[in-house]
Amino acid sequence: MHAVKEDTELHVVVPNDPGILGRVLGTMANAGVNVKAMCVSSEGDRGHFLLVTDNYRKAQTALKSLRYKVMLNKVVTVAVTDRIGAGAEFGALLGNAVINILYAYGSSGGAGQSLLVFHTNNNKRALETLR
Repeated sequence: MHAVKEDTELHVVVPNDPGILGRVLGTMANAGVNVKAMCVSSEGDRGHFLLVTDNYRKAQTALKSLRYKVMLNKVVTVAVTDRIGAGAEFGALLGNAVINILYAYGSSGGAGQSLLVFHTNNNKRALETLR
């Protein structure tokens, strides 16, 4: 069994400084926001956080108060039982429907559940395909 839904992801652009991971996640914790999935990367002097949270509006407000650039993206999330091959199945479904995955990442809490995040060229069709 899996749950598929459209969600709002925050794309946060920050300085690429030591300690930035703790600062961003600490800001979420202090705001009472739970981070459900994240992807973090750096490029030159900038860091990029992709965050799916339990309250994107609250997260956006907290991060903007630190003067970080925050953009919102619509993504498709799939809550699945954590098992071998689950990601491959959803990737194949999207591929067979000729939906291009622009990027994807996932998170597992270790309690038998995983959250997969997909940003595609057609999120509406991806939602229909994965349901």
